[in-house]
Amino acid sequence: MLYVNEKIAELRSNFYLLTCLFFTPTTICIMIIRFIKTHKLGIQVTKSFNGWSIFALSIYLVMLSVCVSDKLHAKEYIIGVEDVSYYPFYDFSAKQSNQKSFSKELLSTFFQQHGYKFQFVSLPVKRFDKWFAEESIDFKFPDNVRWRSAESKKLNISYSKPILHLTSGSYVLKKNRNLPEQAIKRLGTMYGFYPTLWVERVQNNSIEIIESNSTFSLVKHLLHGNLDAINIEKNVIVHALKRMGKNQDAIVLNKQIKHERYAFHFSTILHPEILQEFNEFLNTHSKQIAELKRKYGIIEALAN
Repeated sequence: MLYVNEKIAELRSNFYLLTCLFFTPTTICIMIIRFIKTHKLGIQVTKSFNGWSIFALSIYLVMLSVCVSDKLHAKEYIIGVEDVSYYPFYDFSAKQSNQKSFSKELLSTFFQQHGYKFQFVSLPVKRFDKWFAEESIDFKFPDNVRWRSAESKKLNISYSKPILHLTSGSYVLKKNRNLPEQAIKRLGTMYGFYPTLWVERVQNNSIEIIESNSTFSLVKHLLHGNLDAINIEKNVIVHALKRMGKNQDAIVLNKQIKHERYAFHFSTILHPEILQEFNEFLNTHSKQIAELKRKYGIIEALAN
């Protein structure tokens, strides 16, 4: 009997959903009333249902249809991401659109748990500071106030709490770990990434910047001596070294050259209320996020 009742409830639920999909709330009310008045069983029905019952049922179905309609037509939030592979943090390159990564799992979990529709949209890194103005995105990842240009500083951007703490610096072969800054003549970096710690050298043309779309390629050129240093994150370097079958300490941070701790943030202009929910998510899911970091082998930079 319980099984039958469950099936009946399921059929009713499906009926209500389909009704809400194809008819407006007003039409539903009219159909109910006409059915009760004109159906062969109308006399029996009206004996069981007085006017107030019919009215209450109509209101219930109207509210149900509105709720279903809201779900079906909910806004889809656009998350702007870099169209490069920077694994294990993220990989939204065209060749790896389905590649899992730390950030993809983290953000997907948050949006799914809150019932938000969302989509990752890969955008060119070269125009990173123009995404909010030109691409009609709702959110941006990763982001940091230190990456803002003079133009983007005019925008009212809100940032989440730090998601990951990392080290920005120059990575060299182990034998060159104490090489002085002036000895670095060729610096490798990702295409579109700006080496903020080398601004003065870039402006006075005392260093050559070599760009690449591939972290694997940058690591390979450093190992072969074609570059003096590379300006990419240690976790990304370690991932590339593992793929090559090299020791993880083959490339190290040169601490004689300026380096600093920074963070990845989630940002928005239009939805600070959702950003607040994301901050709460970071607080309440700290254990799960720590497990996610371990899953992808991410080691964060310690505070000085």
